[in-house]
Order: sequence, then structure tokens, then C-alpha cells
Amino acid sequence: MAFKHTDDYTASDWVTIIAVLIISFSLVMVIHELSLLADDGHGLYINLSYMLVFVLNILIFWIINSLIKKNRKLKEMEIVKLREQYLEQFIGNAESQYDAMRKLRHDIKDKYETVNELLKVPKIDETRKFISESFDLIEKSESYVKTKNNIVNAIVNAKLTMASSLGIKISCITVSDFEGIKGTDLCDLLSNTLENAITACKEIADDANKFLYLKIDRETDTYTFLIKNSIDHSVMDSNPRLTTTKADKKQHGLGTSIIREIARKYNGRCDFYESEGMFCCQVTLMADTTVLN
Repeated sequence: MAFKHTDDYTASDWVTIIAVLIISFSLVMVIHELSLLADDGHGLYINLSYMLVFVLNILIFWIINSLIKKNRKLKEMEIVKLREQYLEQFIGNAESQYDAMRKLRHDIKDKYETVNELLKVPKIDETRKFISESFDLIEKSESYVKTKNNIVNAIVNAKLTMASSLGIKISCITVSDFEGIKGTDLCDLLSNTLENAITACKEIADDANKFLYLKIDRETDTYTFLIKNSIDHSVMDSNPRLTTTKADKKQHGLGTSIIREIARKYNGRCDFYESEGMFCCQVTLMADTTVLN
């Protein structure tokens, strides 16, 4: 348990610890009984053995406790690194969207000039065709969500655009305001849940029906994030602990831990389950009135 980087311990872990405690306690009791039956000369050595066992137990406890604290710090550092990666992605996505908007404005200006020249001729049919093609181009660059929170806009639009490019059908419903939730927590929550859903869809055969559903509700001070994705087999049966399927275990696999930590931080809950052939992640958060966005 001390060497693990997770808080999800199995029953066998606890059985081992309990067995060690019982054996240690029994050994101490045996030594104590021997010390009562022995003469003064041997009793001294038995009592010293009794104290040695006691000291060794304290020393082992201290070592295990130190290792657990060290592993927790390492885990926190890994989470911080992962958050930095997501923030870098957010900044990169924001820059890409800004460049795309500048390019789109430039293209629209050129198209207006083209339409103006076509109308001077006039070439009505060619003008209609050109306008129709321009509409198709604008629709392809259209964002999926437009909330009052720039972080949500950048992450959701970037992730859903990635999913769409992979042939995944998208459905998205969201609220506009995210008062009471820190921007970094929104970044972590949405990045991890959507990334996990996209990764799961990528593992399905290309000719299968791939679907990703995102719904964010708010009722008074309670937010509910529901993310569903297609699956071709039961994940809860094959991978009940939801460990990462990616090759690089050190760089990945912290997603579900981060999601659970955010839920605990906002006095909410996090549920993973399957329904109607889809894997579902539902996170409920209570708004923090001290947080200002």
C-alpha cells in the first residue's frame, strides 16, 4: 500500500495489513507471557525483546507513513504537471481560434469583394453558387458552444472539434454561466472527461456508430456535468477500476482521480456507470460562493 500511487486499495491490501497487525500483536502477547514465566535473568532478555519488537513496530510505521506522504506529494506533482499541460493546450487553442478568426475575417472581406464584382456583371447563378459555398465554409468553422466563460468555450470547442474530425457524432447542451467554479477546475474537469470519452470512442471500430454527448445543467447552486460516449463492450466489467488503457502510464491515468478530487472539493459527487450501451460520467458540483469568475 505504501508504494502505491493510488488511494484505491483492494481487499487483499487490507487483509495483508490486518494479518501483519494480528501477527505482531500475537507475538507481543507470547513474549509477554514468557517474561512472566521466566526467571529474573531470562526475564530481562525477554523484556528487552519485547521492547525491541515495540520499537521495530514504531520504526516500520514511521517508514510506511513517510513513504505514503512521499507518494502523495509525487501524485500531487504529477497532477500539477498535467494541469500545466491542459493550460498550455488552452492557450494554444485560444491562439489558434484567434488566428482562425483573423483568417475568416480576411476571407469574408475577399468574398464580399468577389460577390460585388459578380453582381456588377451581373452573374446571378454564379453569385448564388459562390454564396452557398461560402455558407458551407462558415458552418464548418462554427463553434459548438458560446458561453460567458472563455475557458469553457475554448476547451469544449477544441475537444468537440477534435471528436468531430475523428468521425464522432456530437451532441452538446450547456448553461451559459459558471459562477462559483474556478477556471482551473473547469479546465481540469472538462479536459479530462471529454478526453476520456474521445479516447474510448477512438478504440471502437471505424465503421461503428461513435457518439459523444455533453450536457451541463444548473439548478440554483448545483451544477451537473453529464458526459456519455459510445462503447462496444462493458467497460465496468472489463476495467472496473477505470485504469488508463494508454501505453504511457506515467503521463496518463490520473484523469479519474482528478475528476473525483474536484467533486470532493465542491462537496459534490462523481458517478461512473453504463446505460443504454453508453459509458456515462456524471459529476455534481455545489457552487462555491467565494469564487468569482
